[in-house]
Amino acid sequence: MNSALLISITFGLGVSGVVYNLLASRRLSLASRIGFTTRPNFATVSPSSIRQLAEIIGRKLKAKSSQKISQALFELPEILELLIVSLRSGSGIYQSLQIVVPRASGELARELAKCLTAVNYGAALADEIRKIPKTLAHPQFAELANKIAMSLTRGTPLAKMLEDQARSARSEIRNQLLRQAGRNETRMLVPLVFLILPVIVLFALYPSLKLLNFGFI
Repeated sequence: MNSALLISITFGLGVSGVVYNLLASRRLSLASRIGFTTRPNFATVSPSSIRQLAEIIGRKLKAKSSQKISQALFELPEILELLIVSLRSGSGIYQSLQIVVPRASGELARELAKCLTAVNYGAALADEIRKIPKTLAHPQFAELANKIAMSLTRGTPLAKMLEDQARSARSEIRNQLLRQAGRNETRMLVPLVFLILPVIVLFALYPSLKLLNFGFI
């Protein structure tokens, strides 16, 4: 075997061993800094860490639930209007839900689809509709559930009540968008006051300061 080839192979193996050792030591130091071991001892976890983790999970779940309710609220007027059209054409509330819900999409349509599935398995529609506010905790959905349940139990006309609620839901959505726009305007003032205006003032004063430094005035 050629001695140069043997030397090159030996050198390559040596370099590979050094690189591997460096990477292994880096992984071990990272694991030691983070505090992980191959068998984590959960008995050593402090109650404060568990509390902080529970608070983080709770905040994330609350934010996700709030986003879900907000999305369902934006879907409510359209679904109500479709139900109103179906009710005024002569269909009952159950038939109207069967017509509208499969053609809709979103969080509210998903909850109504669960109600219809439970009804198909033998549950009462009024009882299933009353479960919607437990998932979507908002007064609009509680009002919708109460109106549908009252129409099913007492036979009160539903189309006019849903029309009034659709108008009310649109007004609430409009007010919510206006409040959000107001908050966005306030946030936009922060870069304007602390970034853009100081830069404009600096550009306006810089030539004068340069002239003063050079003694032209």
